[in-house]
Amino acid sequence: MPVRASWLALLGLAAMSSARATVELKGVEGELAANVLAFMALDEEPCDAEVSRVEQQRAAAPARIRQALEAFGYYEPKIESQQTRVRDCWHVTFTIAVGEPVRIRELGVELTGEAATDSEFVAARTAAGLENGGVLHHGAYETLKTRWSDLARERGYRDAKFVENRIDVYPDQHAADIVLKFDSGSRYAFGAIDFRQDVLMEPLVRSYLPFRSGEPYDARKLTELYVALADSAYFRNIDMRSLEPNRDDHTIAIEIALTPAARLQISYGVGFSTDTGPRFRFTRNNRRFNDNGHQFGVAAQLSPVTSEVTANYRFPLAASRAEWLNLDTGVKREDTDTSFSKSLEFGVRRVRERVNDWTRTQMLMLQVEDFVVADERGRSKLLMPGIDWTRVRADNPLRPHAGSKLQLDVRGATDAVFSDTTFVQVSAEGKWIWSLARGARILVRGHVGATAKDSLAELPPSVRFFAGGDSSVRGYDFKSLGPVDATGKVIGGSALAEGSFEFEQPLRGRWSFACFVDAGNAFEGSHIDAKTAAGIGGRWQSPLGPIRIDLAHPFDDPGTSWRIHISLGPDL
Repeated sequence: MPVRASWLALLGLAAMSSARATVELKGVEGELAANVLAFMALDEEPCDAEVSRVEQQRAAAPARIRQALEAFGYYEPKIESQQTRVRDCWHVTFTIAVGEPVRIRELGVELTGEAATDSEFVAARTAAGLENGGVLHHGAYETLKTRWSDLARERGYRDAKFVENRIDVYPDQHAADIVLKFDSGSRYAFGAIDFRQDVLMEPLVRSYLPFRSGEPYDARKLTELYVALADSAYFRNIDMRSLEPNRDDHTIAIEIALTPAARLQISYGVGFSTDTGPRFRFTRNNRRFNDNGHQFGVAAQLSPVTSEVTANYRFPLAASRAEWLNLDTGVKREDTDTSFSKSLEFGVRRVRERVNDWTRTQMLMLQVEDFVVADERGRSKLLMPGIDWTRVRADNPLRPHAGSKLQLDVRGATDAVFSDTTFVQVSAEGKWIWSLARGARILVRGHVGATAKDSLAELPPSVRFFAGGDSSVRGYDFKSLGPVDATGKVIGGSALAEGSFEFEQPLRGRWSFACFVDAGNAFEGSHIDAKTAAGIGGRWQSPLGPIRIDLAHPFDDPGTSWRIHISLGPDL
């Protein structure tokens, strides 16, 4: 099939635009055609170019076409061209017979030195696809050379060199001989690691190191260290350098200079969502309470539905950035269509980063809550131990094209230890994002939970399950779904199952279009009265994350109409 390529260029003279000549290729397609077009200059000529100019470019084109085809092993192409005027513009057709390709006759690829047993070098050799009898591909040869050179720099083979590298091509024999000999020499190790800073105690700073002196050098470990130090919020500037290699003991010393970030971080914010209505937010964090890395912060959020004030003191355990102890306290007021509650909480949390991006949080919370649910009034006192595992992976924190969030939470209480009732609750949530063609995405979300209890009436709203709202079953009010009492008022349930499927397609600029289906409900026992809603929405990518405007229609309640949902925040 012929491959066509045309370009339009905008000319600013007299506010007039001029189209460009078009080039049509016959006999080649795919990467061959793309490379030929990349070598072309004829398609840059304007439609009103002089005949002599087009003829000149047409005469030069066969040499460029041959050069483009030689990169893929075709050294004897036959090229014919035809030049015409179509709709007042030049149109040139090239008919190409690529001929018999040059194949690899002798392949001498050798890897010596310590890299001969390095799995990444071996994998690069395999991925190149060079083999005896295969069609000569200059790009594959150059890619292997570049990859081995890059790996040598990244992985500490500072004495690496190509002993011999060449391609001998014999077009008349349709054969090529490749010689590529790479001697990596010895792999260097990390040498002395010198921190120049007066921000934190030395043991805490060194806990950020993902490597130790004496380990094989790997530049990616330095990148990992830089990201960890930047994310810590302790430092404003991070200057990291690999010093000249010591060829006597084959080590590379690292020097890291750190300057402190501002101690206080204060932020204000206003926002709106249909779950909470208009809201005001204030936070004040002392990110470096002392040189042991302790931090102290207060936060407040005020809205008609949910208002809370919290304070948090956190510090690293055993001078390690991987494990923290958090002391929390706060008051909260929540007023929804189905319940009203005021609560006071004190808690301690032990947070530890685990392997494979998992974070484990062990907690003990004391909660006193006054509540009204339907016609039920009460006060609960709960001492709740719990544990949470969370993992977030994303290629972009604000708008991931691929990523996931998984969370498993277990908590409970017993009336034998400072609590008014006994229960055990398990909750699991997951969200996955997949990328499709042209920037489209699929977002799938699921949430299930179950509670083993003595009595639902003794559980406050914060421990019961409800459904509905911006991040639940859209089309229904915030926490408006769940089991009902004899009068038809929602009282919440001891179990939950809900899910969502969403398709998102980018439009222009920062805008995207979405369509979705949500289903689920809170329930009691084994029967679930699932509610379903579907709708469409718009997304605007703000610097703080996507602003979502959704129009959702519920299908299971007669007389209900469309509902607008507005929310802001990251996808994961």
